[in-house]
Amino acid sequence: MNSRLISLRAVLALAIFATCTFAVAQETTTIKPQTTPSGIEYVSGGIGDRQQDAMKVLRKDYNLRLTFARPGSGEYLADVRVTMENADNAKVLDTTSTGPLLFVKLPPGAYRITAEFEGQSQVKKATIRDGQSRGLVYRFAKK
Repeated sequence: MNSRLISLRAVLALAIFATCTFAVAQETTTIKPQTTPSGIEYVSGGIGDRQQDAMKVLRKDYNLRLTFARPGSGEYLADVRVTMENADNAKVLDTTSTGPLLFVKLPPGAYRITAEFEGQSQVKKATIRDGQSRGLVYRFAKK
């Protein structure tokens, strides 16, 4: 009887552990790369510790990394609309960030990046060179 109770507890503990592990794995894998019609791959997220950790793992695969925050407090922002145009003024990305981080895999070239949040718009330019990466921070004040 005692050994049967111990076995039952071991199975129960293993089941709980497996469920927790699956939940953590599922949380980190919810950040899926997206692809624009023009073939540009991007990921967005970074809300909460698990998504932050997942984005840290993914960052090495993207050569343009955008961060959205409030000035001063550094409070992270989500739901930022982002558009990108290449040197030919062709729109290569038009999306709304689901978190404070947006990583994009761009071919080398010059880009104009517009971020819009709560009626505010900021435009930045970035040149992507082969084998290099860039990071840009957009800071939006409270209205």
